[in-house]
Amino acid sequence: MTLYKCRMCENDIDFSEEQSICICGHCGTSQSIPVSVSDKVISAMNRANHLRQQCEFSKASAVYEELLKRNESNPEIYWQLVLCRYGVKYTSTPQINIMIPDCRRARYRSVLCDPFFLKAMKTHDLSRRDSYRKEAEYIDVMQKKLLIHVAQQYADKTNPYEGVPTAEELVRQGNLFLAKRKWAAADSCFTKAINAAPQSPEGYLGKLLVECELESIEKITDVEYDLSFSDNYRTALRLGCAELEILSKHSMLNRGIKLMKSAESLSDLSAARELISQARGCEGAEAMLNECSARTELLKEENYQKACRIAEECTSIEEIQKSLDIFTELENYKDSPLKVQECNELLLNNDFDRENAYRKASSILAAAEFHSDFDSAADIFNSLSDYKDSPVLLKKCLRKRRFLSFSLVIKLGFIACVCYAVPIIIDKI
Repeated sequence: MTLYKCRMCENDIDFSEEQSICICGHCGTSQSIPVSVSDKVISAMNRANHLRQQCEFSKASAVYEELLKRNESNPEIYWQLVLCRYGVKYTSTPQINIMIPDCRRARYRSVLCDPFFLKAMKTHDLSRRDSYRKEAEYIDVMQKKLLIHVAQQYADKTNPYEGVPTAEELVRQGNLFLAKRKWAAADSCFTKAINAAPQSPEGYLGKLLVECELESIEKITDVEYDLSFSDNYRTALRLGCAELEILSKHSMLNRGIKLMKSAESLSDLSAARELISQARGCEGAEAMLNECSARTELLKEENYQKACRIAEECTSIEEIQKSLDIFTELENYKDSPLKVQECNELLLNNDFDRENAYRKASSILAAAEFHSDFDSAADIFNSLSDYKDSPVLLKKCLRKRRFLSFSLVIKLGFIACVCYAVPIIIDKI
């Protein structure tokens, strides 16, 4: 079996498949580990990790992107691609005796908005998500320090003897740098444009495009994350950038539609509806809202039926808890509040042995045809004492058994009469 190597110190880590977070026995650093994969994938990830630690970020990314083609649901691969994108190399710190990420690539897009980071965060493993978020927040701080250093390199490049350029000229120059994806140079131009005209939205808009690493404002509609995190976005809107307001609504609409179509839970559909609602006024927004409502009702019914099946067939605390969670999420849909109460009672009593026996006896009673069936059901209801309506069902069993006996006597009497009468009738004939 191939052992996974620590992404910080590159020593072997021994872990079980049930784990998602472990602590390296060599460097003592806590880290996420791959979802269960083959030895071949582990070997490839080890090789890519070594390349990243050698600052061969492009080569490491190529390995991870190849792995991603066959492992699209593995959040660890997405996270490793994030580390490559932001040039993360882990270095030792003798003062606190742990390995910390050091950024070697300047990117203006926040790691918290990176598409690969957002895909990694879709994992249902809460401890893994918490690990990714904490490390991403630290990397984000390191990135901002690196960008300040890069900005200082461009601060003195303007020749003071050529005159002071106007804000419009600086914005135009910044847009040219954007088109060439020269983010640092563009950021420098837009910063100077803001200094020259603080109340003009164009400089803030340009810095937003640098932040999102977009070549033009039209590409804002393709952004897959919330722009409101950005001070530049909020300032540009406050200063009256109408074009940004329209395009950001289209971005919300596109994100809402995408989330709605891939939604697997009511919370996803609720988030999609919120995004689409904010895009009201855009063409097609109302139609998408109606479709989102229809999908919500359909998913509610599916979840309701699923929770009912789980509750009816549950044999463990985990299953009844799962049913309870679904009914709770459904809130006032149908009789979900009553179902929540029933699930809580089951959890409180924690008496699955008697519940299973009760269900078994009820099933036997419902299908009973012979004395032995009624006897079996009666014995179980009698052993359950006062559990639920067992005394009532016990009486029902005994009553039906007596009725079956009475019916049998009548049938046997009828048969006997027929057998006695037929020979007499034949003799008279």
